Amino acid sequence: MSGEVCKVEKPFEYAEHTADVMIVAYGCTLEEAFKNAAYGFAEFIYDTSKVEKKKCIEINIEGIDLEQLLFNWIDELLYRLDAENFAISSIEDLNISNVEDRYILKATICGEDYDKNKHGFKGTIIKAMTYHMMKIEKQDSLWRVQYVVDI
Repeated sequence: MSGEVCKVEKPFEYAEHTADVMIVAYGCTLEEAFKNAAYGFAEFIYDTSKVEKKKCIEINIEGIDLEQLLFNWIDELLYRLDAENFAISSIEDLNISNVEDRYILKATICGEDYDKNKHGFKGTIIKAMTYHMMKIEKQDSLWRVQYVVDI
């Protein structure tokens, strides 16, 4: 270990992409980067700071590799928003483990029913998660997660 101290300057950002939206998230741990990837997704649609913690949902997803895990994670959040009208206020106890050649993500997402008038709508609907230009890498002491969503 080099003794580097990790500091996340910004949890996520939106990068230029021709037709869709690229979200780049950062974290000192893989879990923090996945959490920030989720906040980047949610914040693109509505103001997460206006969402109250009224109920929490346990999430358990798997992937054969980290890329599939990221895909399934964001896809699950998109499903929760589209099918269940659930807006995220916080993500708690996110843990990623590797068990028998599978990655498992367990987390608790908290929030409430999405209300356009209360939470706002930033003008874009995310239609689907994609594998296009997806990258998950560790740069020095910082994890970087990049993915594109179809709008």
